[in-house]
Amino acid sequence: MKKKYDVVIIGAGLGGLTCALGLIKKGLRVRLFEKEPKAGGCQAYFKRRGFYFESCMHSVAETYAGGPVLNALSAVGLDPLPDFVRLDPSFCFIFPDKTYAVPPAVSDYKTMLKSEFPDESQGIERIFDTMTEIYEGLGRLPEITPKIARYGGSVFQEILDESLAHPRLKAVISGFWGYLGLPPSKTSALILSAFNASICNHGNYFPAGGITVLVDQLKDAVIKKGGEISFKSKVEKILIRDGRACGIRVAGGDEIFAHRVVSNIDATATFFQMVGEEYLPADFISRMRRLAPTLSAFSVYLGIEGKDLPQNVCVANLVYPGDDLEKQYEAVLKGDLEAMPWVVSIPTLAAPALAPPDHHILSLFAPIPYRLPGMTDWRERKGEYADRFIRVAEKIFPGLKKRIVVSEAATPDTLVRYTGNREGALGWNYTPESIAGRPENKSPVSGLWLTGHWTVPGVGVHGAVQSGFITSQAVASDLTFQP
Repeated sequence: MKKKYDVVIIGAGLGGLTCALGLIKKGLRVRLFEKEPKAGGCQAYFKRRGFYFESCMHSVAETYAGGPVLNALSAVGLDPLPDFVRLDPSFCFIFPDKTYAVPPAVSDYKTMLKSEFPDESQGIERIFDTMTEIYEGLGRLPEITPKIARYGGSVFQEILDESLAHPRLKAVISGFWGYLGLPPSKTSALILSAFNASICNHGNYFPAGGITVLVDQLKDAVIKKGGEISFKSKVEKILIRDGRACGIRVAGGDEIFAHRVVSNIDATATFFQMVGEEYLPADFISRMRRLAPTLSAFSVYLGIEGKDLPQNVCVANLVYPGDDLEKQYEAVLKGDLEAMPWVVSIPTLAAPALAPPDHHILSLFAPIPYRLPGMTDWRERKGEYADRFIRVAEKIFPGLKKRIVVSEAATPDTLVRYTGNREGALGWNYTPESIAGRPENKSPVSGLWLTGHWTVPGVGVHGAVQSGFITSQAVASDLTFQP
């Protein structure tokens, strides 16, 4: 255990695995430490009676040929590259009276919206142009383009109101907010614009065979190419000597030393539990204290018998009870499942092998606070919420309960237990303030770096993979000039 590594990485999620592979390609000695018995982090999967359930993954953006994700995976040396299936439709936004299936081509999507809202044709063109300019501007950072300067501190509602009038059209254009957990009046204009423009211009994807394939491929590549992964190894402390991160201490007391440390886990745990405030600049502590995490989530994973599904669903679906997004957000904060938006993913429409023959998987997901009013923990309400969620889902899937052969539920406490994320969150929230304030890959502690969804560029499979690549290149360069 006294062996010294070039880099130790805390957490074997997608960011940590991608970072490790990139560092190994540079000829560096790398060891990952993962508290769980398997890799994947938020994207870990579990198996029940022949069903492969994917914890958090519903679809993947930015995975088109020549796009950021495949370029990053190629650059770190993953070979062969995984296959991603382009979804058609990209998404379905399901309202009580109508479903809006988002075509994979943006021109078709705009045509569809114009036919539904003919009086808004000019505004539709204007808002898509704005979102695309913002998306492309983010790709040119640190250069500040005019649209980034204009909307950097704005919420998405401002962009909506400048171009559109119809409440339903605004709700459809804002459709992805159900994933983010904040309505347009609170969500960063940059983030929701980029989310929209990325998927509408480049499509939405699903990994062939499921996220299990990518996780296992990265893990196997790290080991095959000489990296080490220690599972069931919880890191308790980042060792600091002379103001510099020099290794880690794992549960049980063993200390492992390295020239550099990379954290792929919750940033608040990294800095305030593993490092300690005494090693952090006062302005950084203040900045971190101002950042808020996302809401957590309540999920129900269902294995159902039969091949038949309603015609108005696809792989990735967001369900909205109406056009009043502010009212729905209030329902989210109260945990009112019957009045809030929710997500249903049907991965078996893209990867049938994830379930036994003639069966499907439905993954139900709802943003929800870590604690509801008057709640101590989720143990007493887990079963009740799972049953309520299934009843809500039966409005879209009639007779659902009778078809269930496997059912599992995950609460915010489940997310805390398996990911270690603060309050079961999925990264920092998406307000303009949190987007601007999120910590960089290079931390203020010498020798300590971040990767994954608690740093830049952001959350999701695409964000974690790109972050892993960015951090690997920066750390390798840092070691070259500062051994």
